[in-house]
Amino acid sequence: MTPTRPQITNPRLRKDLVIGLEHLRSETREISRLYVANLQRDLVQLIDFINAAGTGKPNRQRHLSSTLALMKQTLDEITIKPEKGRRKDLRRIEQAIRSMMKLALNNKTHV
Repeated sequence: MTPTRPQITNPRLRKDLVIGLEHLRSETREISRLYVANLQRDLVQLIDFINAAGTGKPNRQRHLSSTLALMKQTLDEITIKPEKGRRKDLRRIEQAIRSMMKLALNNKTHV
């Protein structure tokens, strides 16, 4: 004999759970959309910063060059496996972006 699963006998409780989970699913979708949009925005800002590099004064170029090298090192250290859809990969990407944004902002203050 196969073991039987316990059933939720209270229809109201079952309905409340389903409604709550559907709402949570909707909220998760919205949060995910905004989270990815924010990551994309930061990536575009970093790309713009890098593309604008090289248009400054020569003494600033030395500092900029070391900043870009640190940014490249940060990028090279990321190991992700997108096919697995892991949250820790998103955390690694976010941490790398945050680190590179700090470098870019720090570089802007050394004008």
